[in-house]
Amino acid sequence: MFRFRLQSIRPLMCAYVVATVFAVCNQAHASLTVLVGEPFGPFGTMMPVGHAAIYLDHVCAAGPLKLRMCQPGEPEGVVIARYHQIGNLDWIATPVMQFLYATDSPQNIPSYVTPEIAWDMRQTYRRRYLADIVPDGKEKAKVTDEWWESAGVAFNRKLWGYQLATTREQDEAFVDAMNDRINVHRYHLSTANCANFAGDVVNAYFPGAVHHDIIADYGWLTPKQVARSIAAYGNAHPELNPRILEIPQIPGTLRRSRPVRGAGEALLKTKRYLATLIVIQPEIPLISTILYLDRGRWQIGQGAEPVGPDVFAPRTSVAGSAADPALTASPTTGSETMDQQMNQEN
Repeated sequence: MFRFRLQSIRPLMCAYVVATVFAVCNQAHASLTVLVGEPFGPFGTMMPVGHAAIYLDHVCAAGPLKLRMCQPGEPEGVVIARYHQIGNLDWIATPVMQFLYATDSPQNIPSYVTPEIAWDMRQTYRRRYLADIVPDGKEKAKVTDEWWESAGVAFNRKLWGYQLATTREQDEAFVDAMNDRINVHRYHLSTANCANFAGDVVNAYFPGAVHHDIIADYGWLTPKQVARSIAAYGNAHPELNPRILEIPQIPGTLRRSRPVRGAGEALLKTKRYLATLIVIQPEIPLISTILYLDRGRWQIGQGAEPVGPDVFAPRTSVAGSAADPALTASPTTGSETMDQQMNQEN
């Protein structure tokens, strides 16, 4: 009799264990990460401030122009960023594995990248995700020629990630706000650049978290300042489980990226600018040195943990259906509030 009862209850016990495990998985934190890519290439030499993008690990791309909440088994989220020129668009959404490595699978990431390999993988990405925006024959057109910077970013840059925990409610509100927002070109180098976009997104989730350094960056918002703001905000709010990530550049023949600078720091440490200013206006390098020593010496990446592609690969369940009690007091819960935050300029 006892054996019969035990056998009868065993399926119920198994079901309970499965349900418990699923519930625990669903309580895991979602997160927002600002990805700061190091500068590279001619423009990176001229303006070594890098690039900023937003990675949301529980939000997915519904095509390049729309967002949705992720489903089980999908890649770990989406990266959205503002670009200087991809048609008349302000931002595009890219699955995170495609953004970093131009593939969905860690097994397909080349161990050594050449320009030819990078181009072929990006072409595959373009045909799969951006065919309507950048059709065949237009991939080198001036009006769309930055599309390739939305895929295989780790081929050209080392990236730093500054991460804060979010709730499902925040993610859903953000998805609604972005999908309702008109996606039209807004880029301006000094007032609406990639860092401004990233700062707007962070402030939509955490109002007031990102702010300008008017002195050290001459009023600009730079990717380094966004990272610095999040680091400070995370230190002040340990309940948001702040993390700092280092995503290495893939080895290969592509030139290595350079350190990320702030605006004043770039002026001081870029030889072509410094040599010219010393001759023409020597007071400017002097002022820049004083400002840098006072405000600009913060180093990006301090305390970072190296992460590889397995962190971003597809998972078996989607977390975030239950909010952590420590995060339920978030000031941003509705799509209307989120949209208002996104429409404010830093």
